[in-house]
Amino acid sequence: MATPSAAAPVRSMKLFIGIAVVWFALAFWAGATGIVARNADDPPLRIALAAGVPTLIGIGLLVFSGRVRAWAQGLDLSLLIYLQGWRMAGFSFLALYAQSLLPNDFSLAAGLGDLALAVTAPFVAGYVARRGRAAGAVFVTWTVLGILDFIVAITLGAINDITAYTVLADGTKEIPPMAELPLSLIPTYFVPLLIIVHLLALVRFRALDTLPG
Repeated sequence: MATPSAAAPVRSMKLFIGIAVVWFALAFWAGATGIVARNADDPPLRIALAAGVPTLIGIGLLVFSGRVRAWAQGLDLSLLIYLQGWRMAGFSFLALYAQSLLPNDFSLAAGLGDLALAVTAPFVAGYVARRGRAAGAVFVTWTVLGILDFIVAITLGAINDITAYTVLADGTKEIPPMAELPLSLIPTYFVPLLIIVHLLALVRFRALDTLPG
């Protein structure tokens, strides 16, 4: 039988996975119904809300809810770091740029930044596992760079209208790749989710001195 200290991280991670699955279903529905796409004359409010609202909710809960912070302190830190490996999906930005389907500045910044974070995630996880709190400078720097990469990508995406459709001469709409499945899941799900994962990892890291590894 698992001890309470060993079972707590498992229960916490199951709750996290459950929330993530429901969130994914909502993001998938949004992409399937086309509500992510917008007219080029409209402000990028939908994409901003999809990425910003969950992130702000996560920040608010971690700042103001002791129960949520306690839950975060029970998560598996190594797994939280490894989850940034999902950012290998940034390769798709480079592939679409090569086909002239996404703008240059957005594709290169977002794609290369995501790939760098994904490739280094296992090394950071291993370093933190070996050094604990002594790995703070490396871990915090890597985490801040990961969050900044997302902020830059979101900003460049808004500037370049990557979810704005074009009305063709025959009246049909040409939907950009980032407004359709599967790529619509990146701004509506994976970006805010992985920002929150970064924040959860920071909270868990601070608890290394008081909680078992």
